[in-house]
Amino acid sequence: MAGLQLQGIALTSSVLCCRTADYLEVWSNQLQSLINFGFCFKFFPPPTVFLCPGLLKGVYQSEHLFESDHQSGAWCKDPLQASDKIYYMPWTPYRTDTLTEYSSKDDFIAGRPTTTYKLPHRVDGTGFVVYDGALFFNKERTRNIVKFDLRTRIKSGEAIIANANYHDTSPYRWGGKSDIDLAVDENGLWVIYATEQNNGKIVISQLNPYTLRIEGTWDTAYDKRSASNAFMICGILYVVKSVYEDDDNEATGNKIDYIYNTDQSKDSMVDVPFPNSYQYIAAVDYNPRDNLLYVWNNYHVVKYSLDFGPLDSRAGKDFNTEPKSELGFLFFSQIGCEIEICSCVNDLHVFVN
Repeated sequence: MAGLQLQGIALTSSVLCCRTADYLEVWSNQLQSLINFGFCFKFFPPPTVFLCPGLLKGVYQSEHLFESDHQSGAWCKDPLQASDKIYYMPWTPYRTDTLTEYSSKDDFIAGRPTTTYKLPHRVDGTGFVVYDGALFFNKERTRNIVKFDLRTRIKSGEAIIANANYHDTSPYRWGGKSDIDLAVDENGLWVIYATEQNNGKIVISQLNPYTLRIEGTWDTAYDKRSASNAFMICGILYVVKSVYEDDDNEATGNKIDYIYNTDQSKDSMVDVPFPNSYQYIAAVDYNPRDNLLYVWNNYHVVKYSLDFGPLDSRAGKDFNTEPKSELGFLFFSQIGCEIEICSCVNDLHVFVN
């Protein structure tokens, strides 16, 4: 039977079922060798993984899970997995190198971890995310993003975010080495940071989660050190401005006051109240699967629900109709053999003529 061998995986005329990046990693790691071997390839637009819920109109604290023994940290779920697993990382300067996994919310609240992951590097800030079975985080004292595969417990990639300020050069207002913040939304994986070239203002880059290549970059007009936190929804950056414990001026308020639409390359000032019961927001992470915010606020692990309205001219066109991601179908062909590698919600199919 005809077939092709890639990294020890035999691709034959059978139909193989895979989980997202398992086989995408094969081609991303071997793309150049395939080209050298005489393969032709072409990208096609992918299907949308999650539909855009619209423009954010309201934020409400909906659930208080527990009070941690760490003032800062982050927690999240993997939006590309339907399981109830929760990933948890309290943050301590120069000592954070462990991710803890819980199988359910009940186990999370009760403090019953399923497993822990010892990371190959220490972590700067609370900007980690888990996406398609891998942890992405900012390597301590660098402008590098590290990808750590949770299935194999092996570091599977590292990329430099060119010109990004790091290690408390341009953190969020609370500090905490939060210069480089990762985010996920309906369009994929993002990194939020600042550069000297943009005068310390927020820069957004979309990151390919399988190759770690930057697929697009946008400069904004919002000073990163003035922001308390930020997150992405439908390719739109939402910047949070909030009061901290030691603020002398309560008039600064707690709100989302700025958005930037990467699809239109346009920004807008807004005024969306943002709950801040504990006055020390250290992490805000959006999950496109459940449309909730996962927040860490002054030891408190909380969840926020969201209200959405229709996208208007400030936010640009509806992302449901024209997915922006460049990850999609990849076709190889050589001597009558055609391999179809699909995007993250599909299987891998191999056809031999």
